[in-house]
Amino acid sequence: MHVRRSAQHGLTVAGIAAVLLLAPGCRPAPRHAVTLDLAWRVVPDPPKVGPIRVELTLTDPATGRPVAGARVRVEADMSHPGMRPVFSAAREVGAGRYAAPLDLTMAGDWILLLEADLPDARSWQGQVELPGVRPE
Repeated sequence: MHVRRSAQHGLTVAGIAAVLLLAPGCRPAPRHAVTLDLAWRVVPDPPKVGPIRVELTLTDPATGRPVAGARVRVEADMSHPGMRPVFSAAREVGAGRYAAPLDLTMAGDWILLLEADLPDARSWQGQVELPGVRPE
């Protein structure tokens, strides 16, 4: 099991520009970024080409409590350009625990980009590296 504290992420320049261009009556409610602790593992470990399962645990570092009820998305990208990303929506399998199936299409180094929308309108982003995914 790997544990990592993610850094809080702010708005990008493109995100700020998009918000400023919206008409005042059409602006979405602002989403506030939050820092969470992330524990993760992949099955099988070490990961191989083909179907794998990514298991994530999100915890609020201020309270030590699991973050339940989030909408979690996973994007898997090869570390080099030219490969199509793989997307998955994680489902909650327990309080603050999420599982996402992925189908890794090639051996090599992968990066998982994680996004979560929390029930209280906060958001979170994280990243996991999967070096050396082996052939089937």
